[in-house]
Amino acid sequence: MKKLIFILGLSLSLNVLAQEVTEPAWKTKVRDLITQVAGVDWSNKLLGAAPAPMVEVLMPEIPTQEKKSTDVGSYTRQSKGPTEFDKLPPERKRQFDYKFIEELFHVTRKTEAKDEDLANWLNTLEQGGSREGIYQALVLDEVYNGLESMEDRPADKLLDFSLMFSQKYLNQTFEKQSINQLNLYSLKRILTEKSLDLLELYEVKDLDLLYRWYANFSADMARNHELMMESQIRKNTSASYHYEWAKSMPVQHIKSEIIIKLHLVMNGLQMIQ
Repeated sequence: MKKLIFILGLSLSLNVLAQEVTEPAWKTKVRDLITQVAGVDWSNKLLGAAPAPMVEVLMPEIPTQEKKSTDVGSYTRQSKGPTEFDKLPPERKRQFDYKFIEELFHVTRKTEAKDEDLANWLNTLEQGGSREGIYQALVLDEVYNGLESMEDRPADKLLDFSLMFSQKYLNQTFEKQSINQLNLYSLKRILTEKSLDLLELYEVKDLDLLYRWYANFSADMARNHELMMESQIRKNTSASYHYEWAKSMPVQHIKSEIIIKLHLVMNGLQMIQ
């Protein structure tokens, strides 16, 4: 009886310390101990039902990226039906678009978007423009060009991340010395553009490949760079969770999350000397 009381107190105190979508190792151990002493019903009462086993999301094959064909027909993107976002009322969509533009200015330029910028880019989206297109416009304008001309060399941790990311997620190998010649803003733009190029190949071939790439990337960022993720959704370490999210959202939203997450991590690593 004393043992059960001790387990009860321990489980309740630990449960207050951490609430996670995917069950942490300590909670699994406590669950096993309570189950052995008092049974499954007690462990479920104290800790909640055990999470369903995580479904593995296989990383898709990453092709060697080549220059695009001039044949427009060979780059016809796969269509996607109405998504959860499409079902939202206009004002709710506008709120999400507004938040995206705010974040985009912050992670790309490390500055706040002006009211005029927000109004112009919101209008662009409402007229059928794409989130990817706005990103491309921001990193190819005179302001960003000025940032790329600054003496802001990548930190060692950022260089290590860039090499890992390029190998694992782009199937490209670079020399550390070569990318060390770039500044932070150039490196962010280049890796993001290469990622978007790869996603376009998936978008043409099979959208499920895009979902799986995104899911593995997002889970990896959450596991290894949790402090740099700014919401509980982004902190989720389950690839299957991110896979299901990607299936339910417009492709442009998937791309915008990749843009934001990649820039968040690279900005954060640059600050670690």
